[in-house]
Amino acid sequence: MTRSRIIRQCAIGTGGLAVGGLFLWLALREVDVAELGTMIRGIDVSVLLGAALIYWVALGLRTLRWHLLLRELASVSLPGVAETLLVGYAVNNVLPARLGEVARAAYAKRRLRIGRARVFGSIVIERVLDLVAIMACLLIGLISMRLTDEVTRVPTFELIAINAGAVIGVIILALSMLRSGTFGRFRLPRTVEIVLADFCAGIATLNKNSLLLCTLLSAGVWLFEVVALSQVFTALGVHLSVTQALLLMGAASLSTLVPTAPGYLGTYQLVCVLAMNVFGFSAAAGIAAATATQIALFGSVTIAGLAIVIVRAVRRYALDGRAGLMGLVSP
Repeated sequence: MTRSRIIRQCAIGTGGLAVGGLFLWLALREVDVAELGTMIRGIDVSVLLGAALIYWVALGLRTLRWHLLLRELASVSLPGVAETLLVGYAVNNVLPARLGEVARAAYAKRRLRIGRARVFGSIVIERVLDLVAIMACLLIGLISMRLTDEVTRVPTFELIAINAGAVIGVIILALSMLRSGTFGRFRLPRTVEIVLADFCAGIATLNKNSLLLCTLLSAGVWLFEVVALSQVFTALGVHLSVTQALLLMGAASLSTLVPTAPGYLGTYQLVCVLAMNVFGFSAAAGIAAATATQIALFGSVTIAGLAIVIVRAVRRYALDGRAGLMGLVSP
């Protein structure tokens, strides 16, 4: 890795930590510490573990979806895809500024034998599918809230939905231009053309063969994730309606797309606090639920992914040591 690249990644990481720290301060400044302590001590651990299990079901569906996309590029095994996904998510939770996506592409190149640009293109497609699902959560929640007497609470989430819709529109337009070869009319360096072609091959993994099943899998992913998040609040004694759970999931998930501190620390807390204020619950409930989600749901993935990395490193070290020993004793 070049020095300039290291400096650039350090700068991105530092910026992410700063943003996370600012958001965490904004979330904590009006929290009743005594109430927060009471909620944490009273958490129902069994319900929280159930939420983590549901979250892992969603991860399983994510694995199937990514496997379906990568099959358009090469013959890959489902266990290999699952391993790569877990490692990428774990690194994302440990490093700031979503650097885990870069790590996932690099790990996939070594583990799955697919070029990084191609893998990254498929990851972008994953993110677009997730953005569409997030938008669906927001729209369904907004429509449901409009049909109730909670119209005065809608504007906060309407603003989020408008911004999300604009971002999704720009991304889809850019990807459509890439797939259509619109940029081919510009003269580019040969190396850039190769990388761009590989990236386009990655985004082309979503096609008529994979679209329907990927859409169904995405719906399943977000259904289970909404239920998991709702169960985290239930473990704290806070019962969200379906409308509230959908709106919170949409807003909270958008916050994870922002390059910020490890484990989305700060942004996740702030969004949950703002949502609790809109729904009429205490800020302490938002802090407690966000932190419980990061520990029980995101944390379980982090532990699993890092365990895989450690086991792989130990095996590699053992094999290298054995090869060296054989070299010493061979005639």
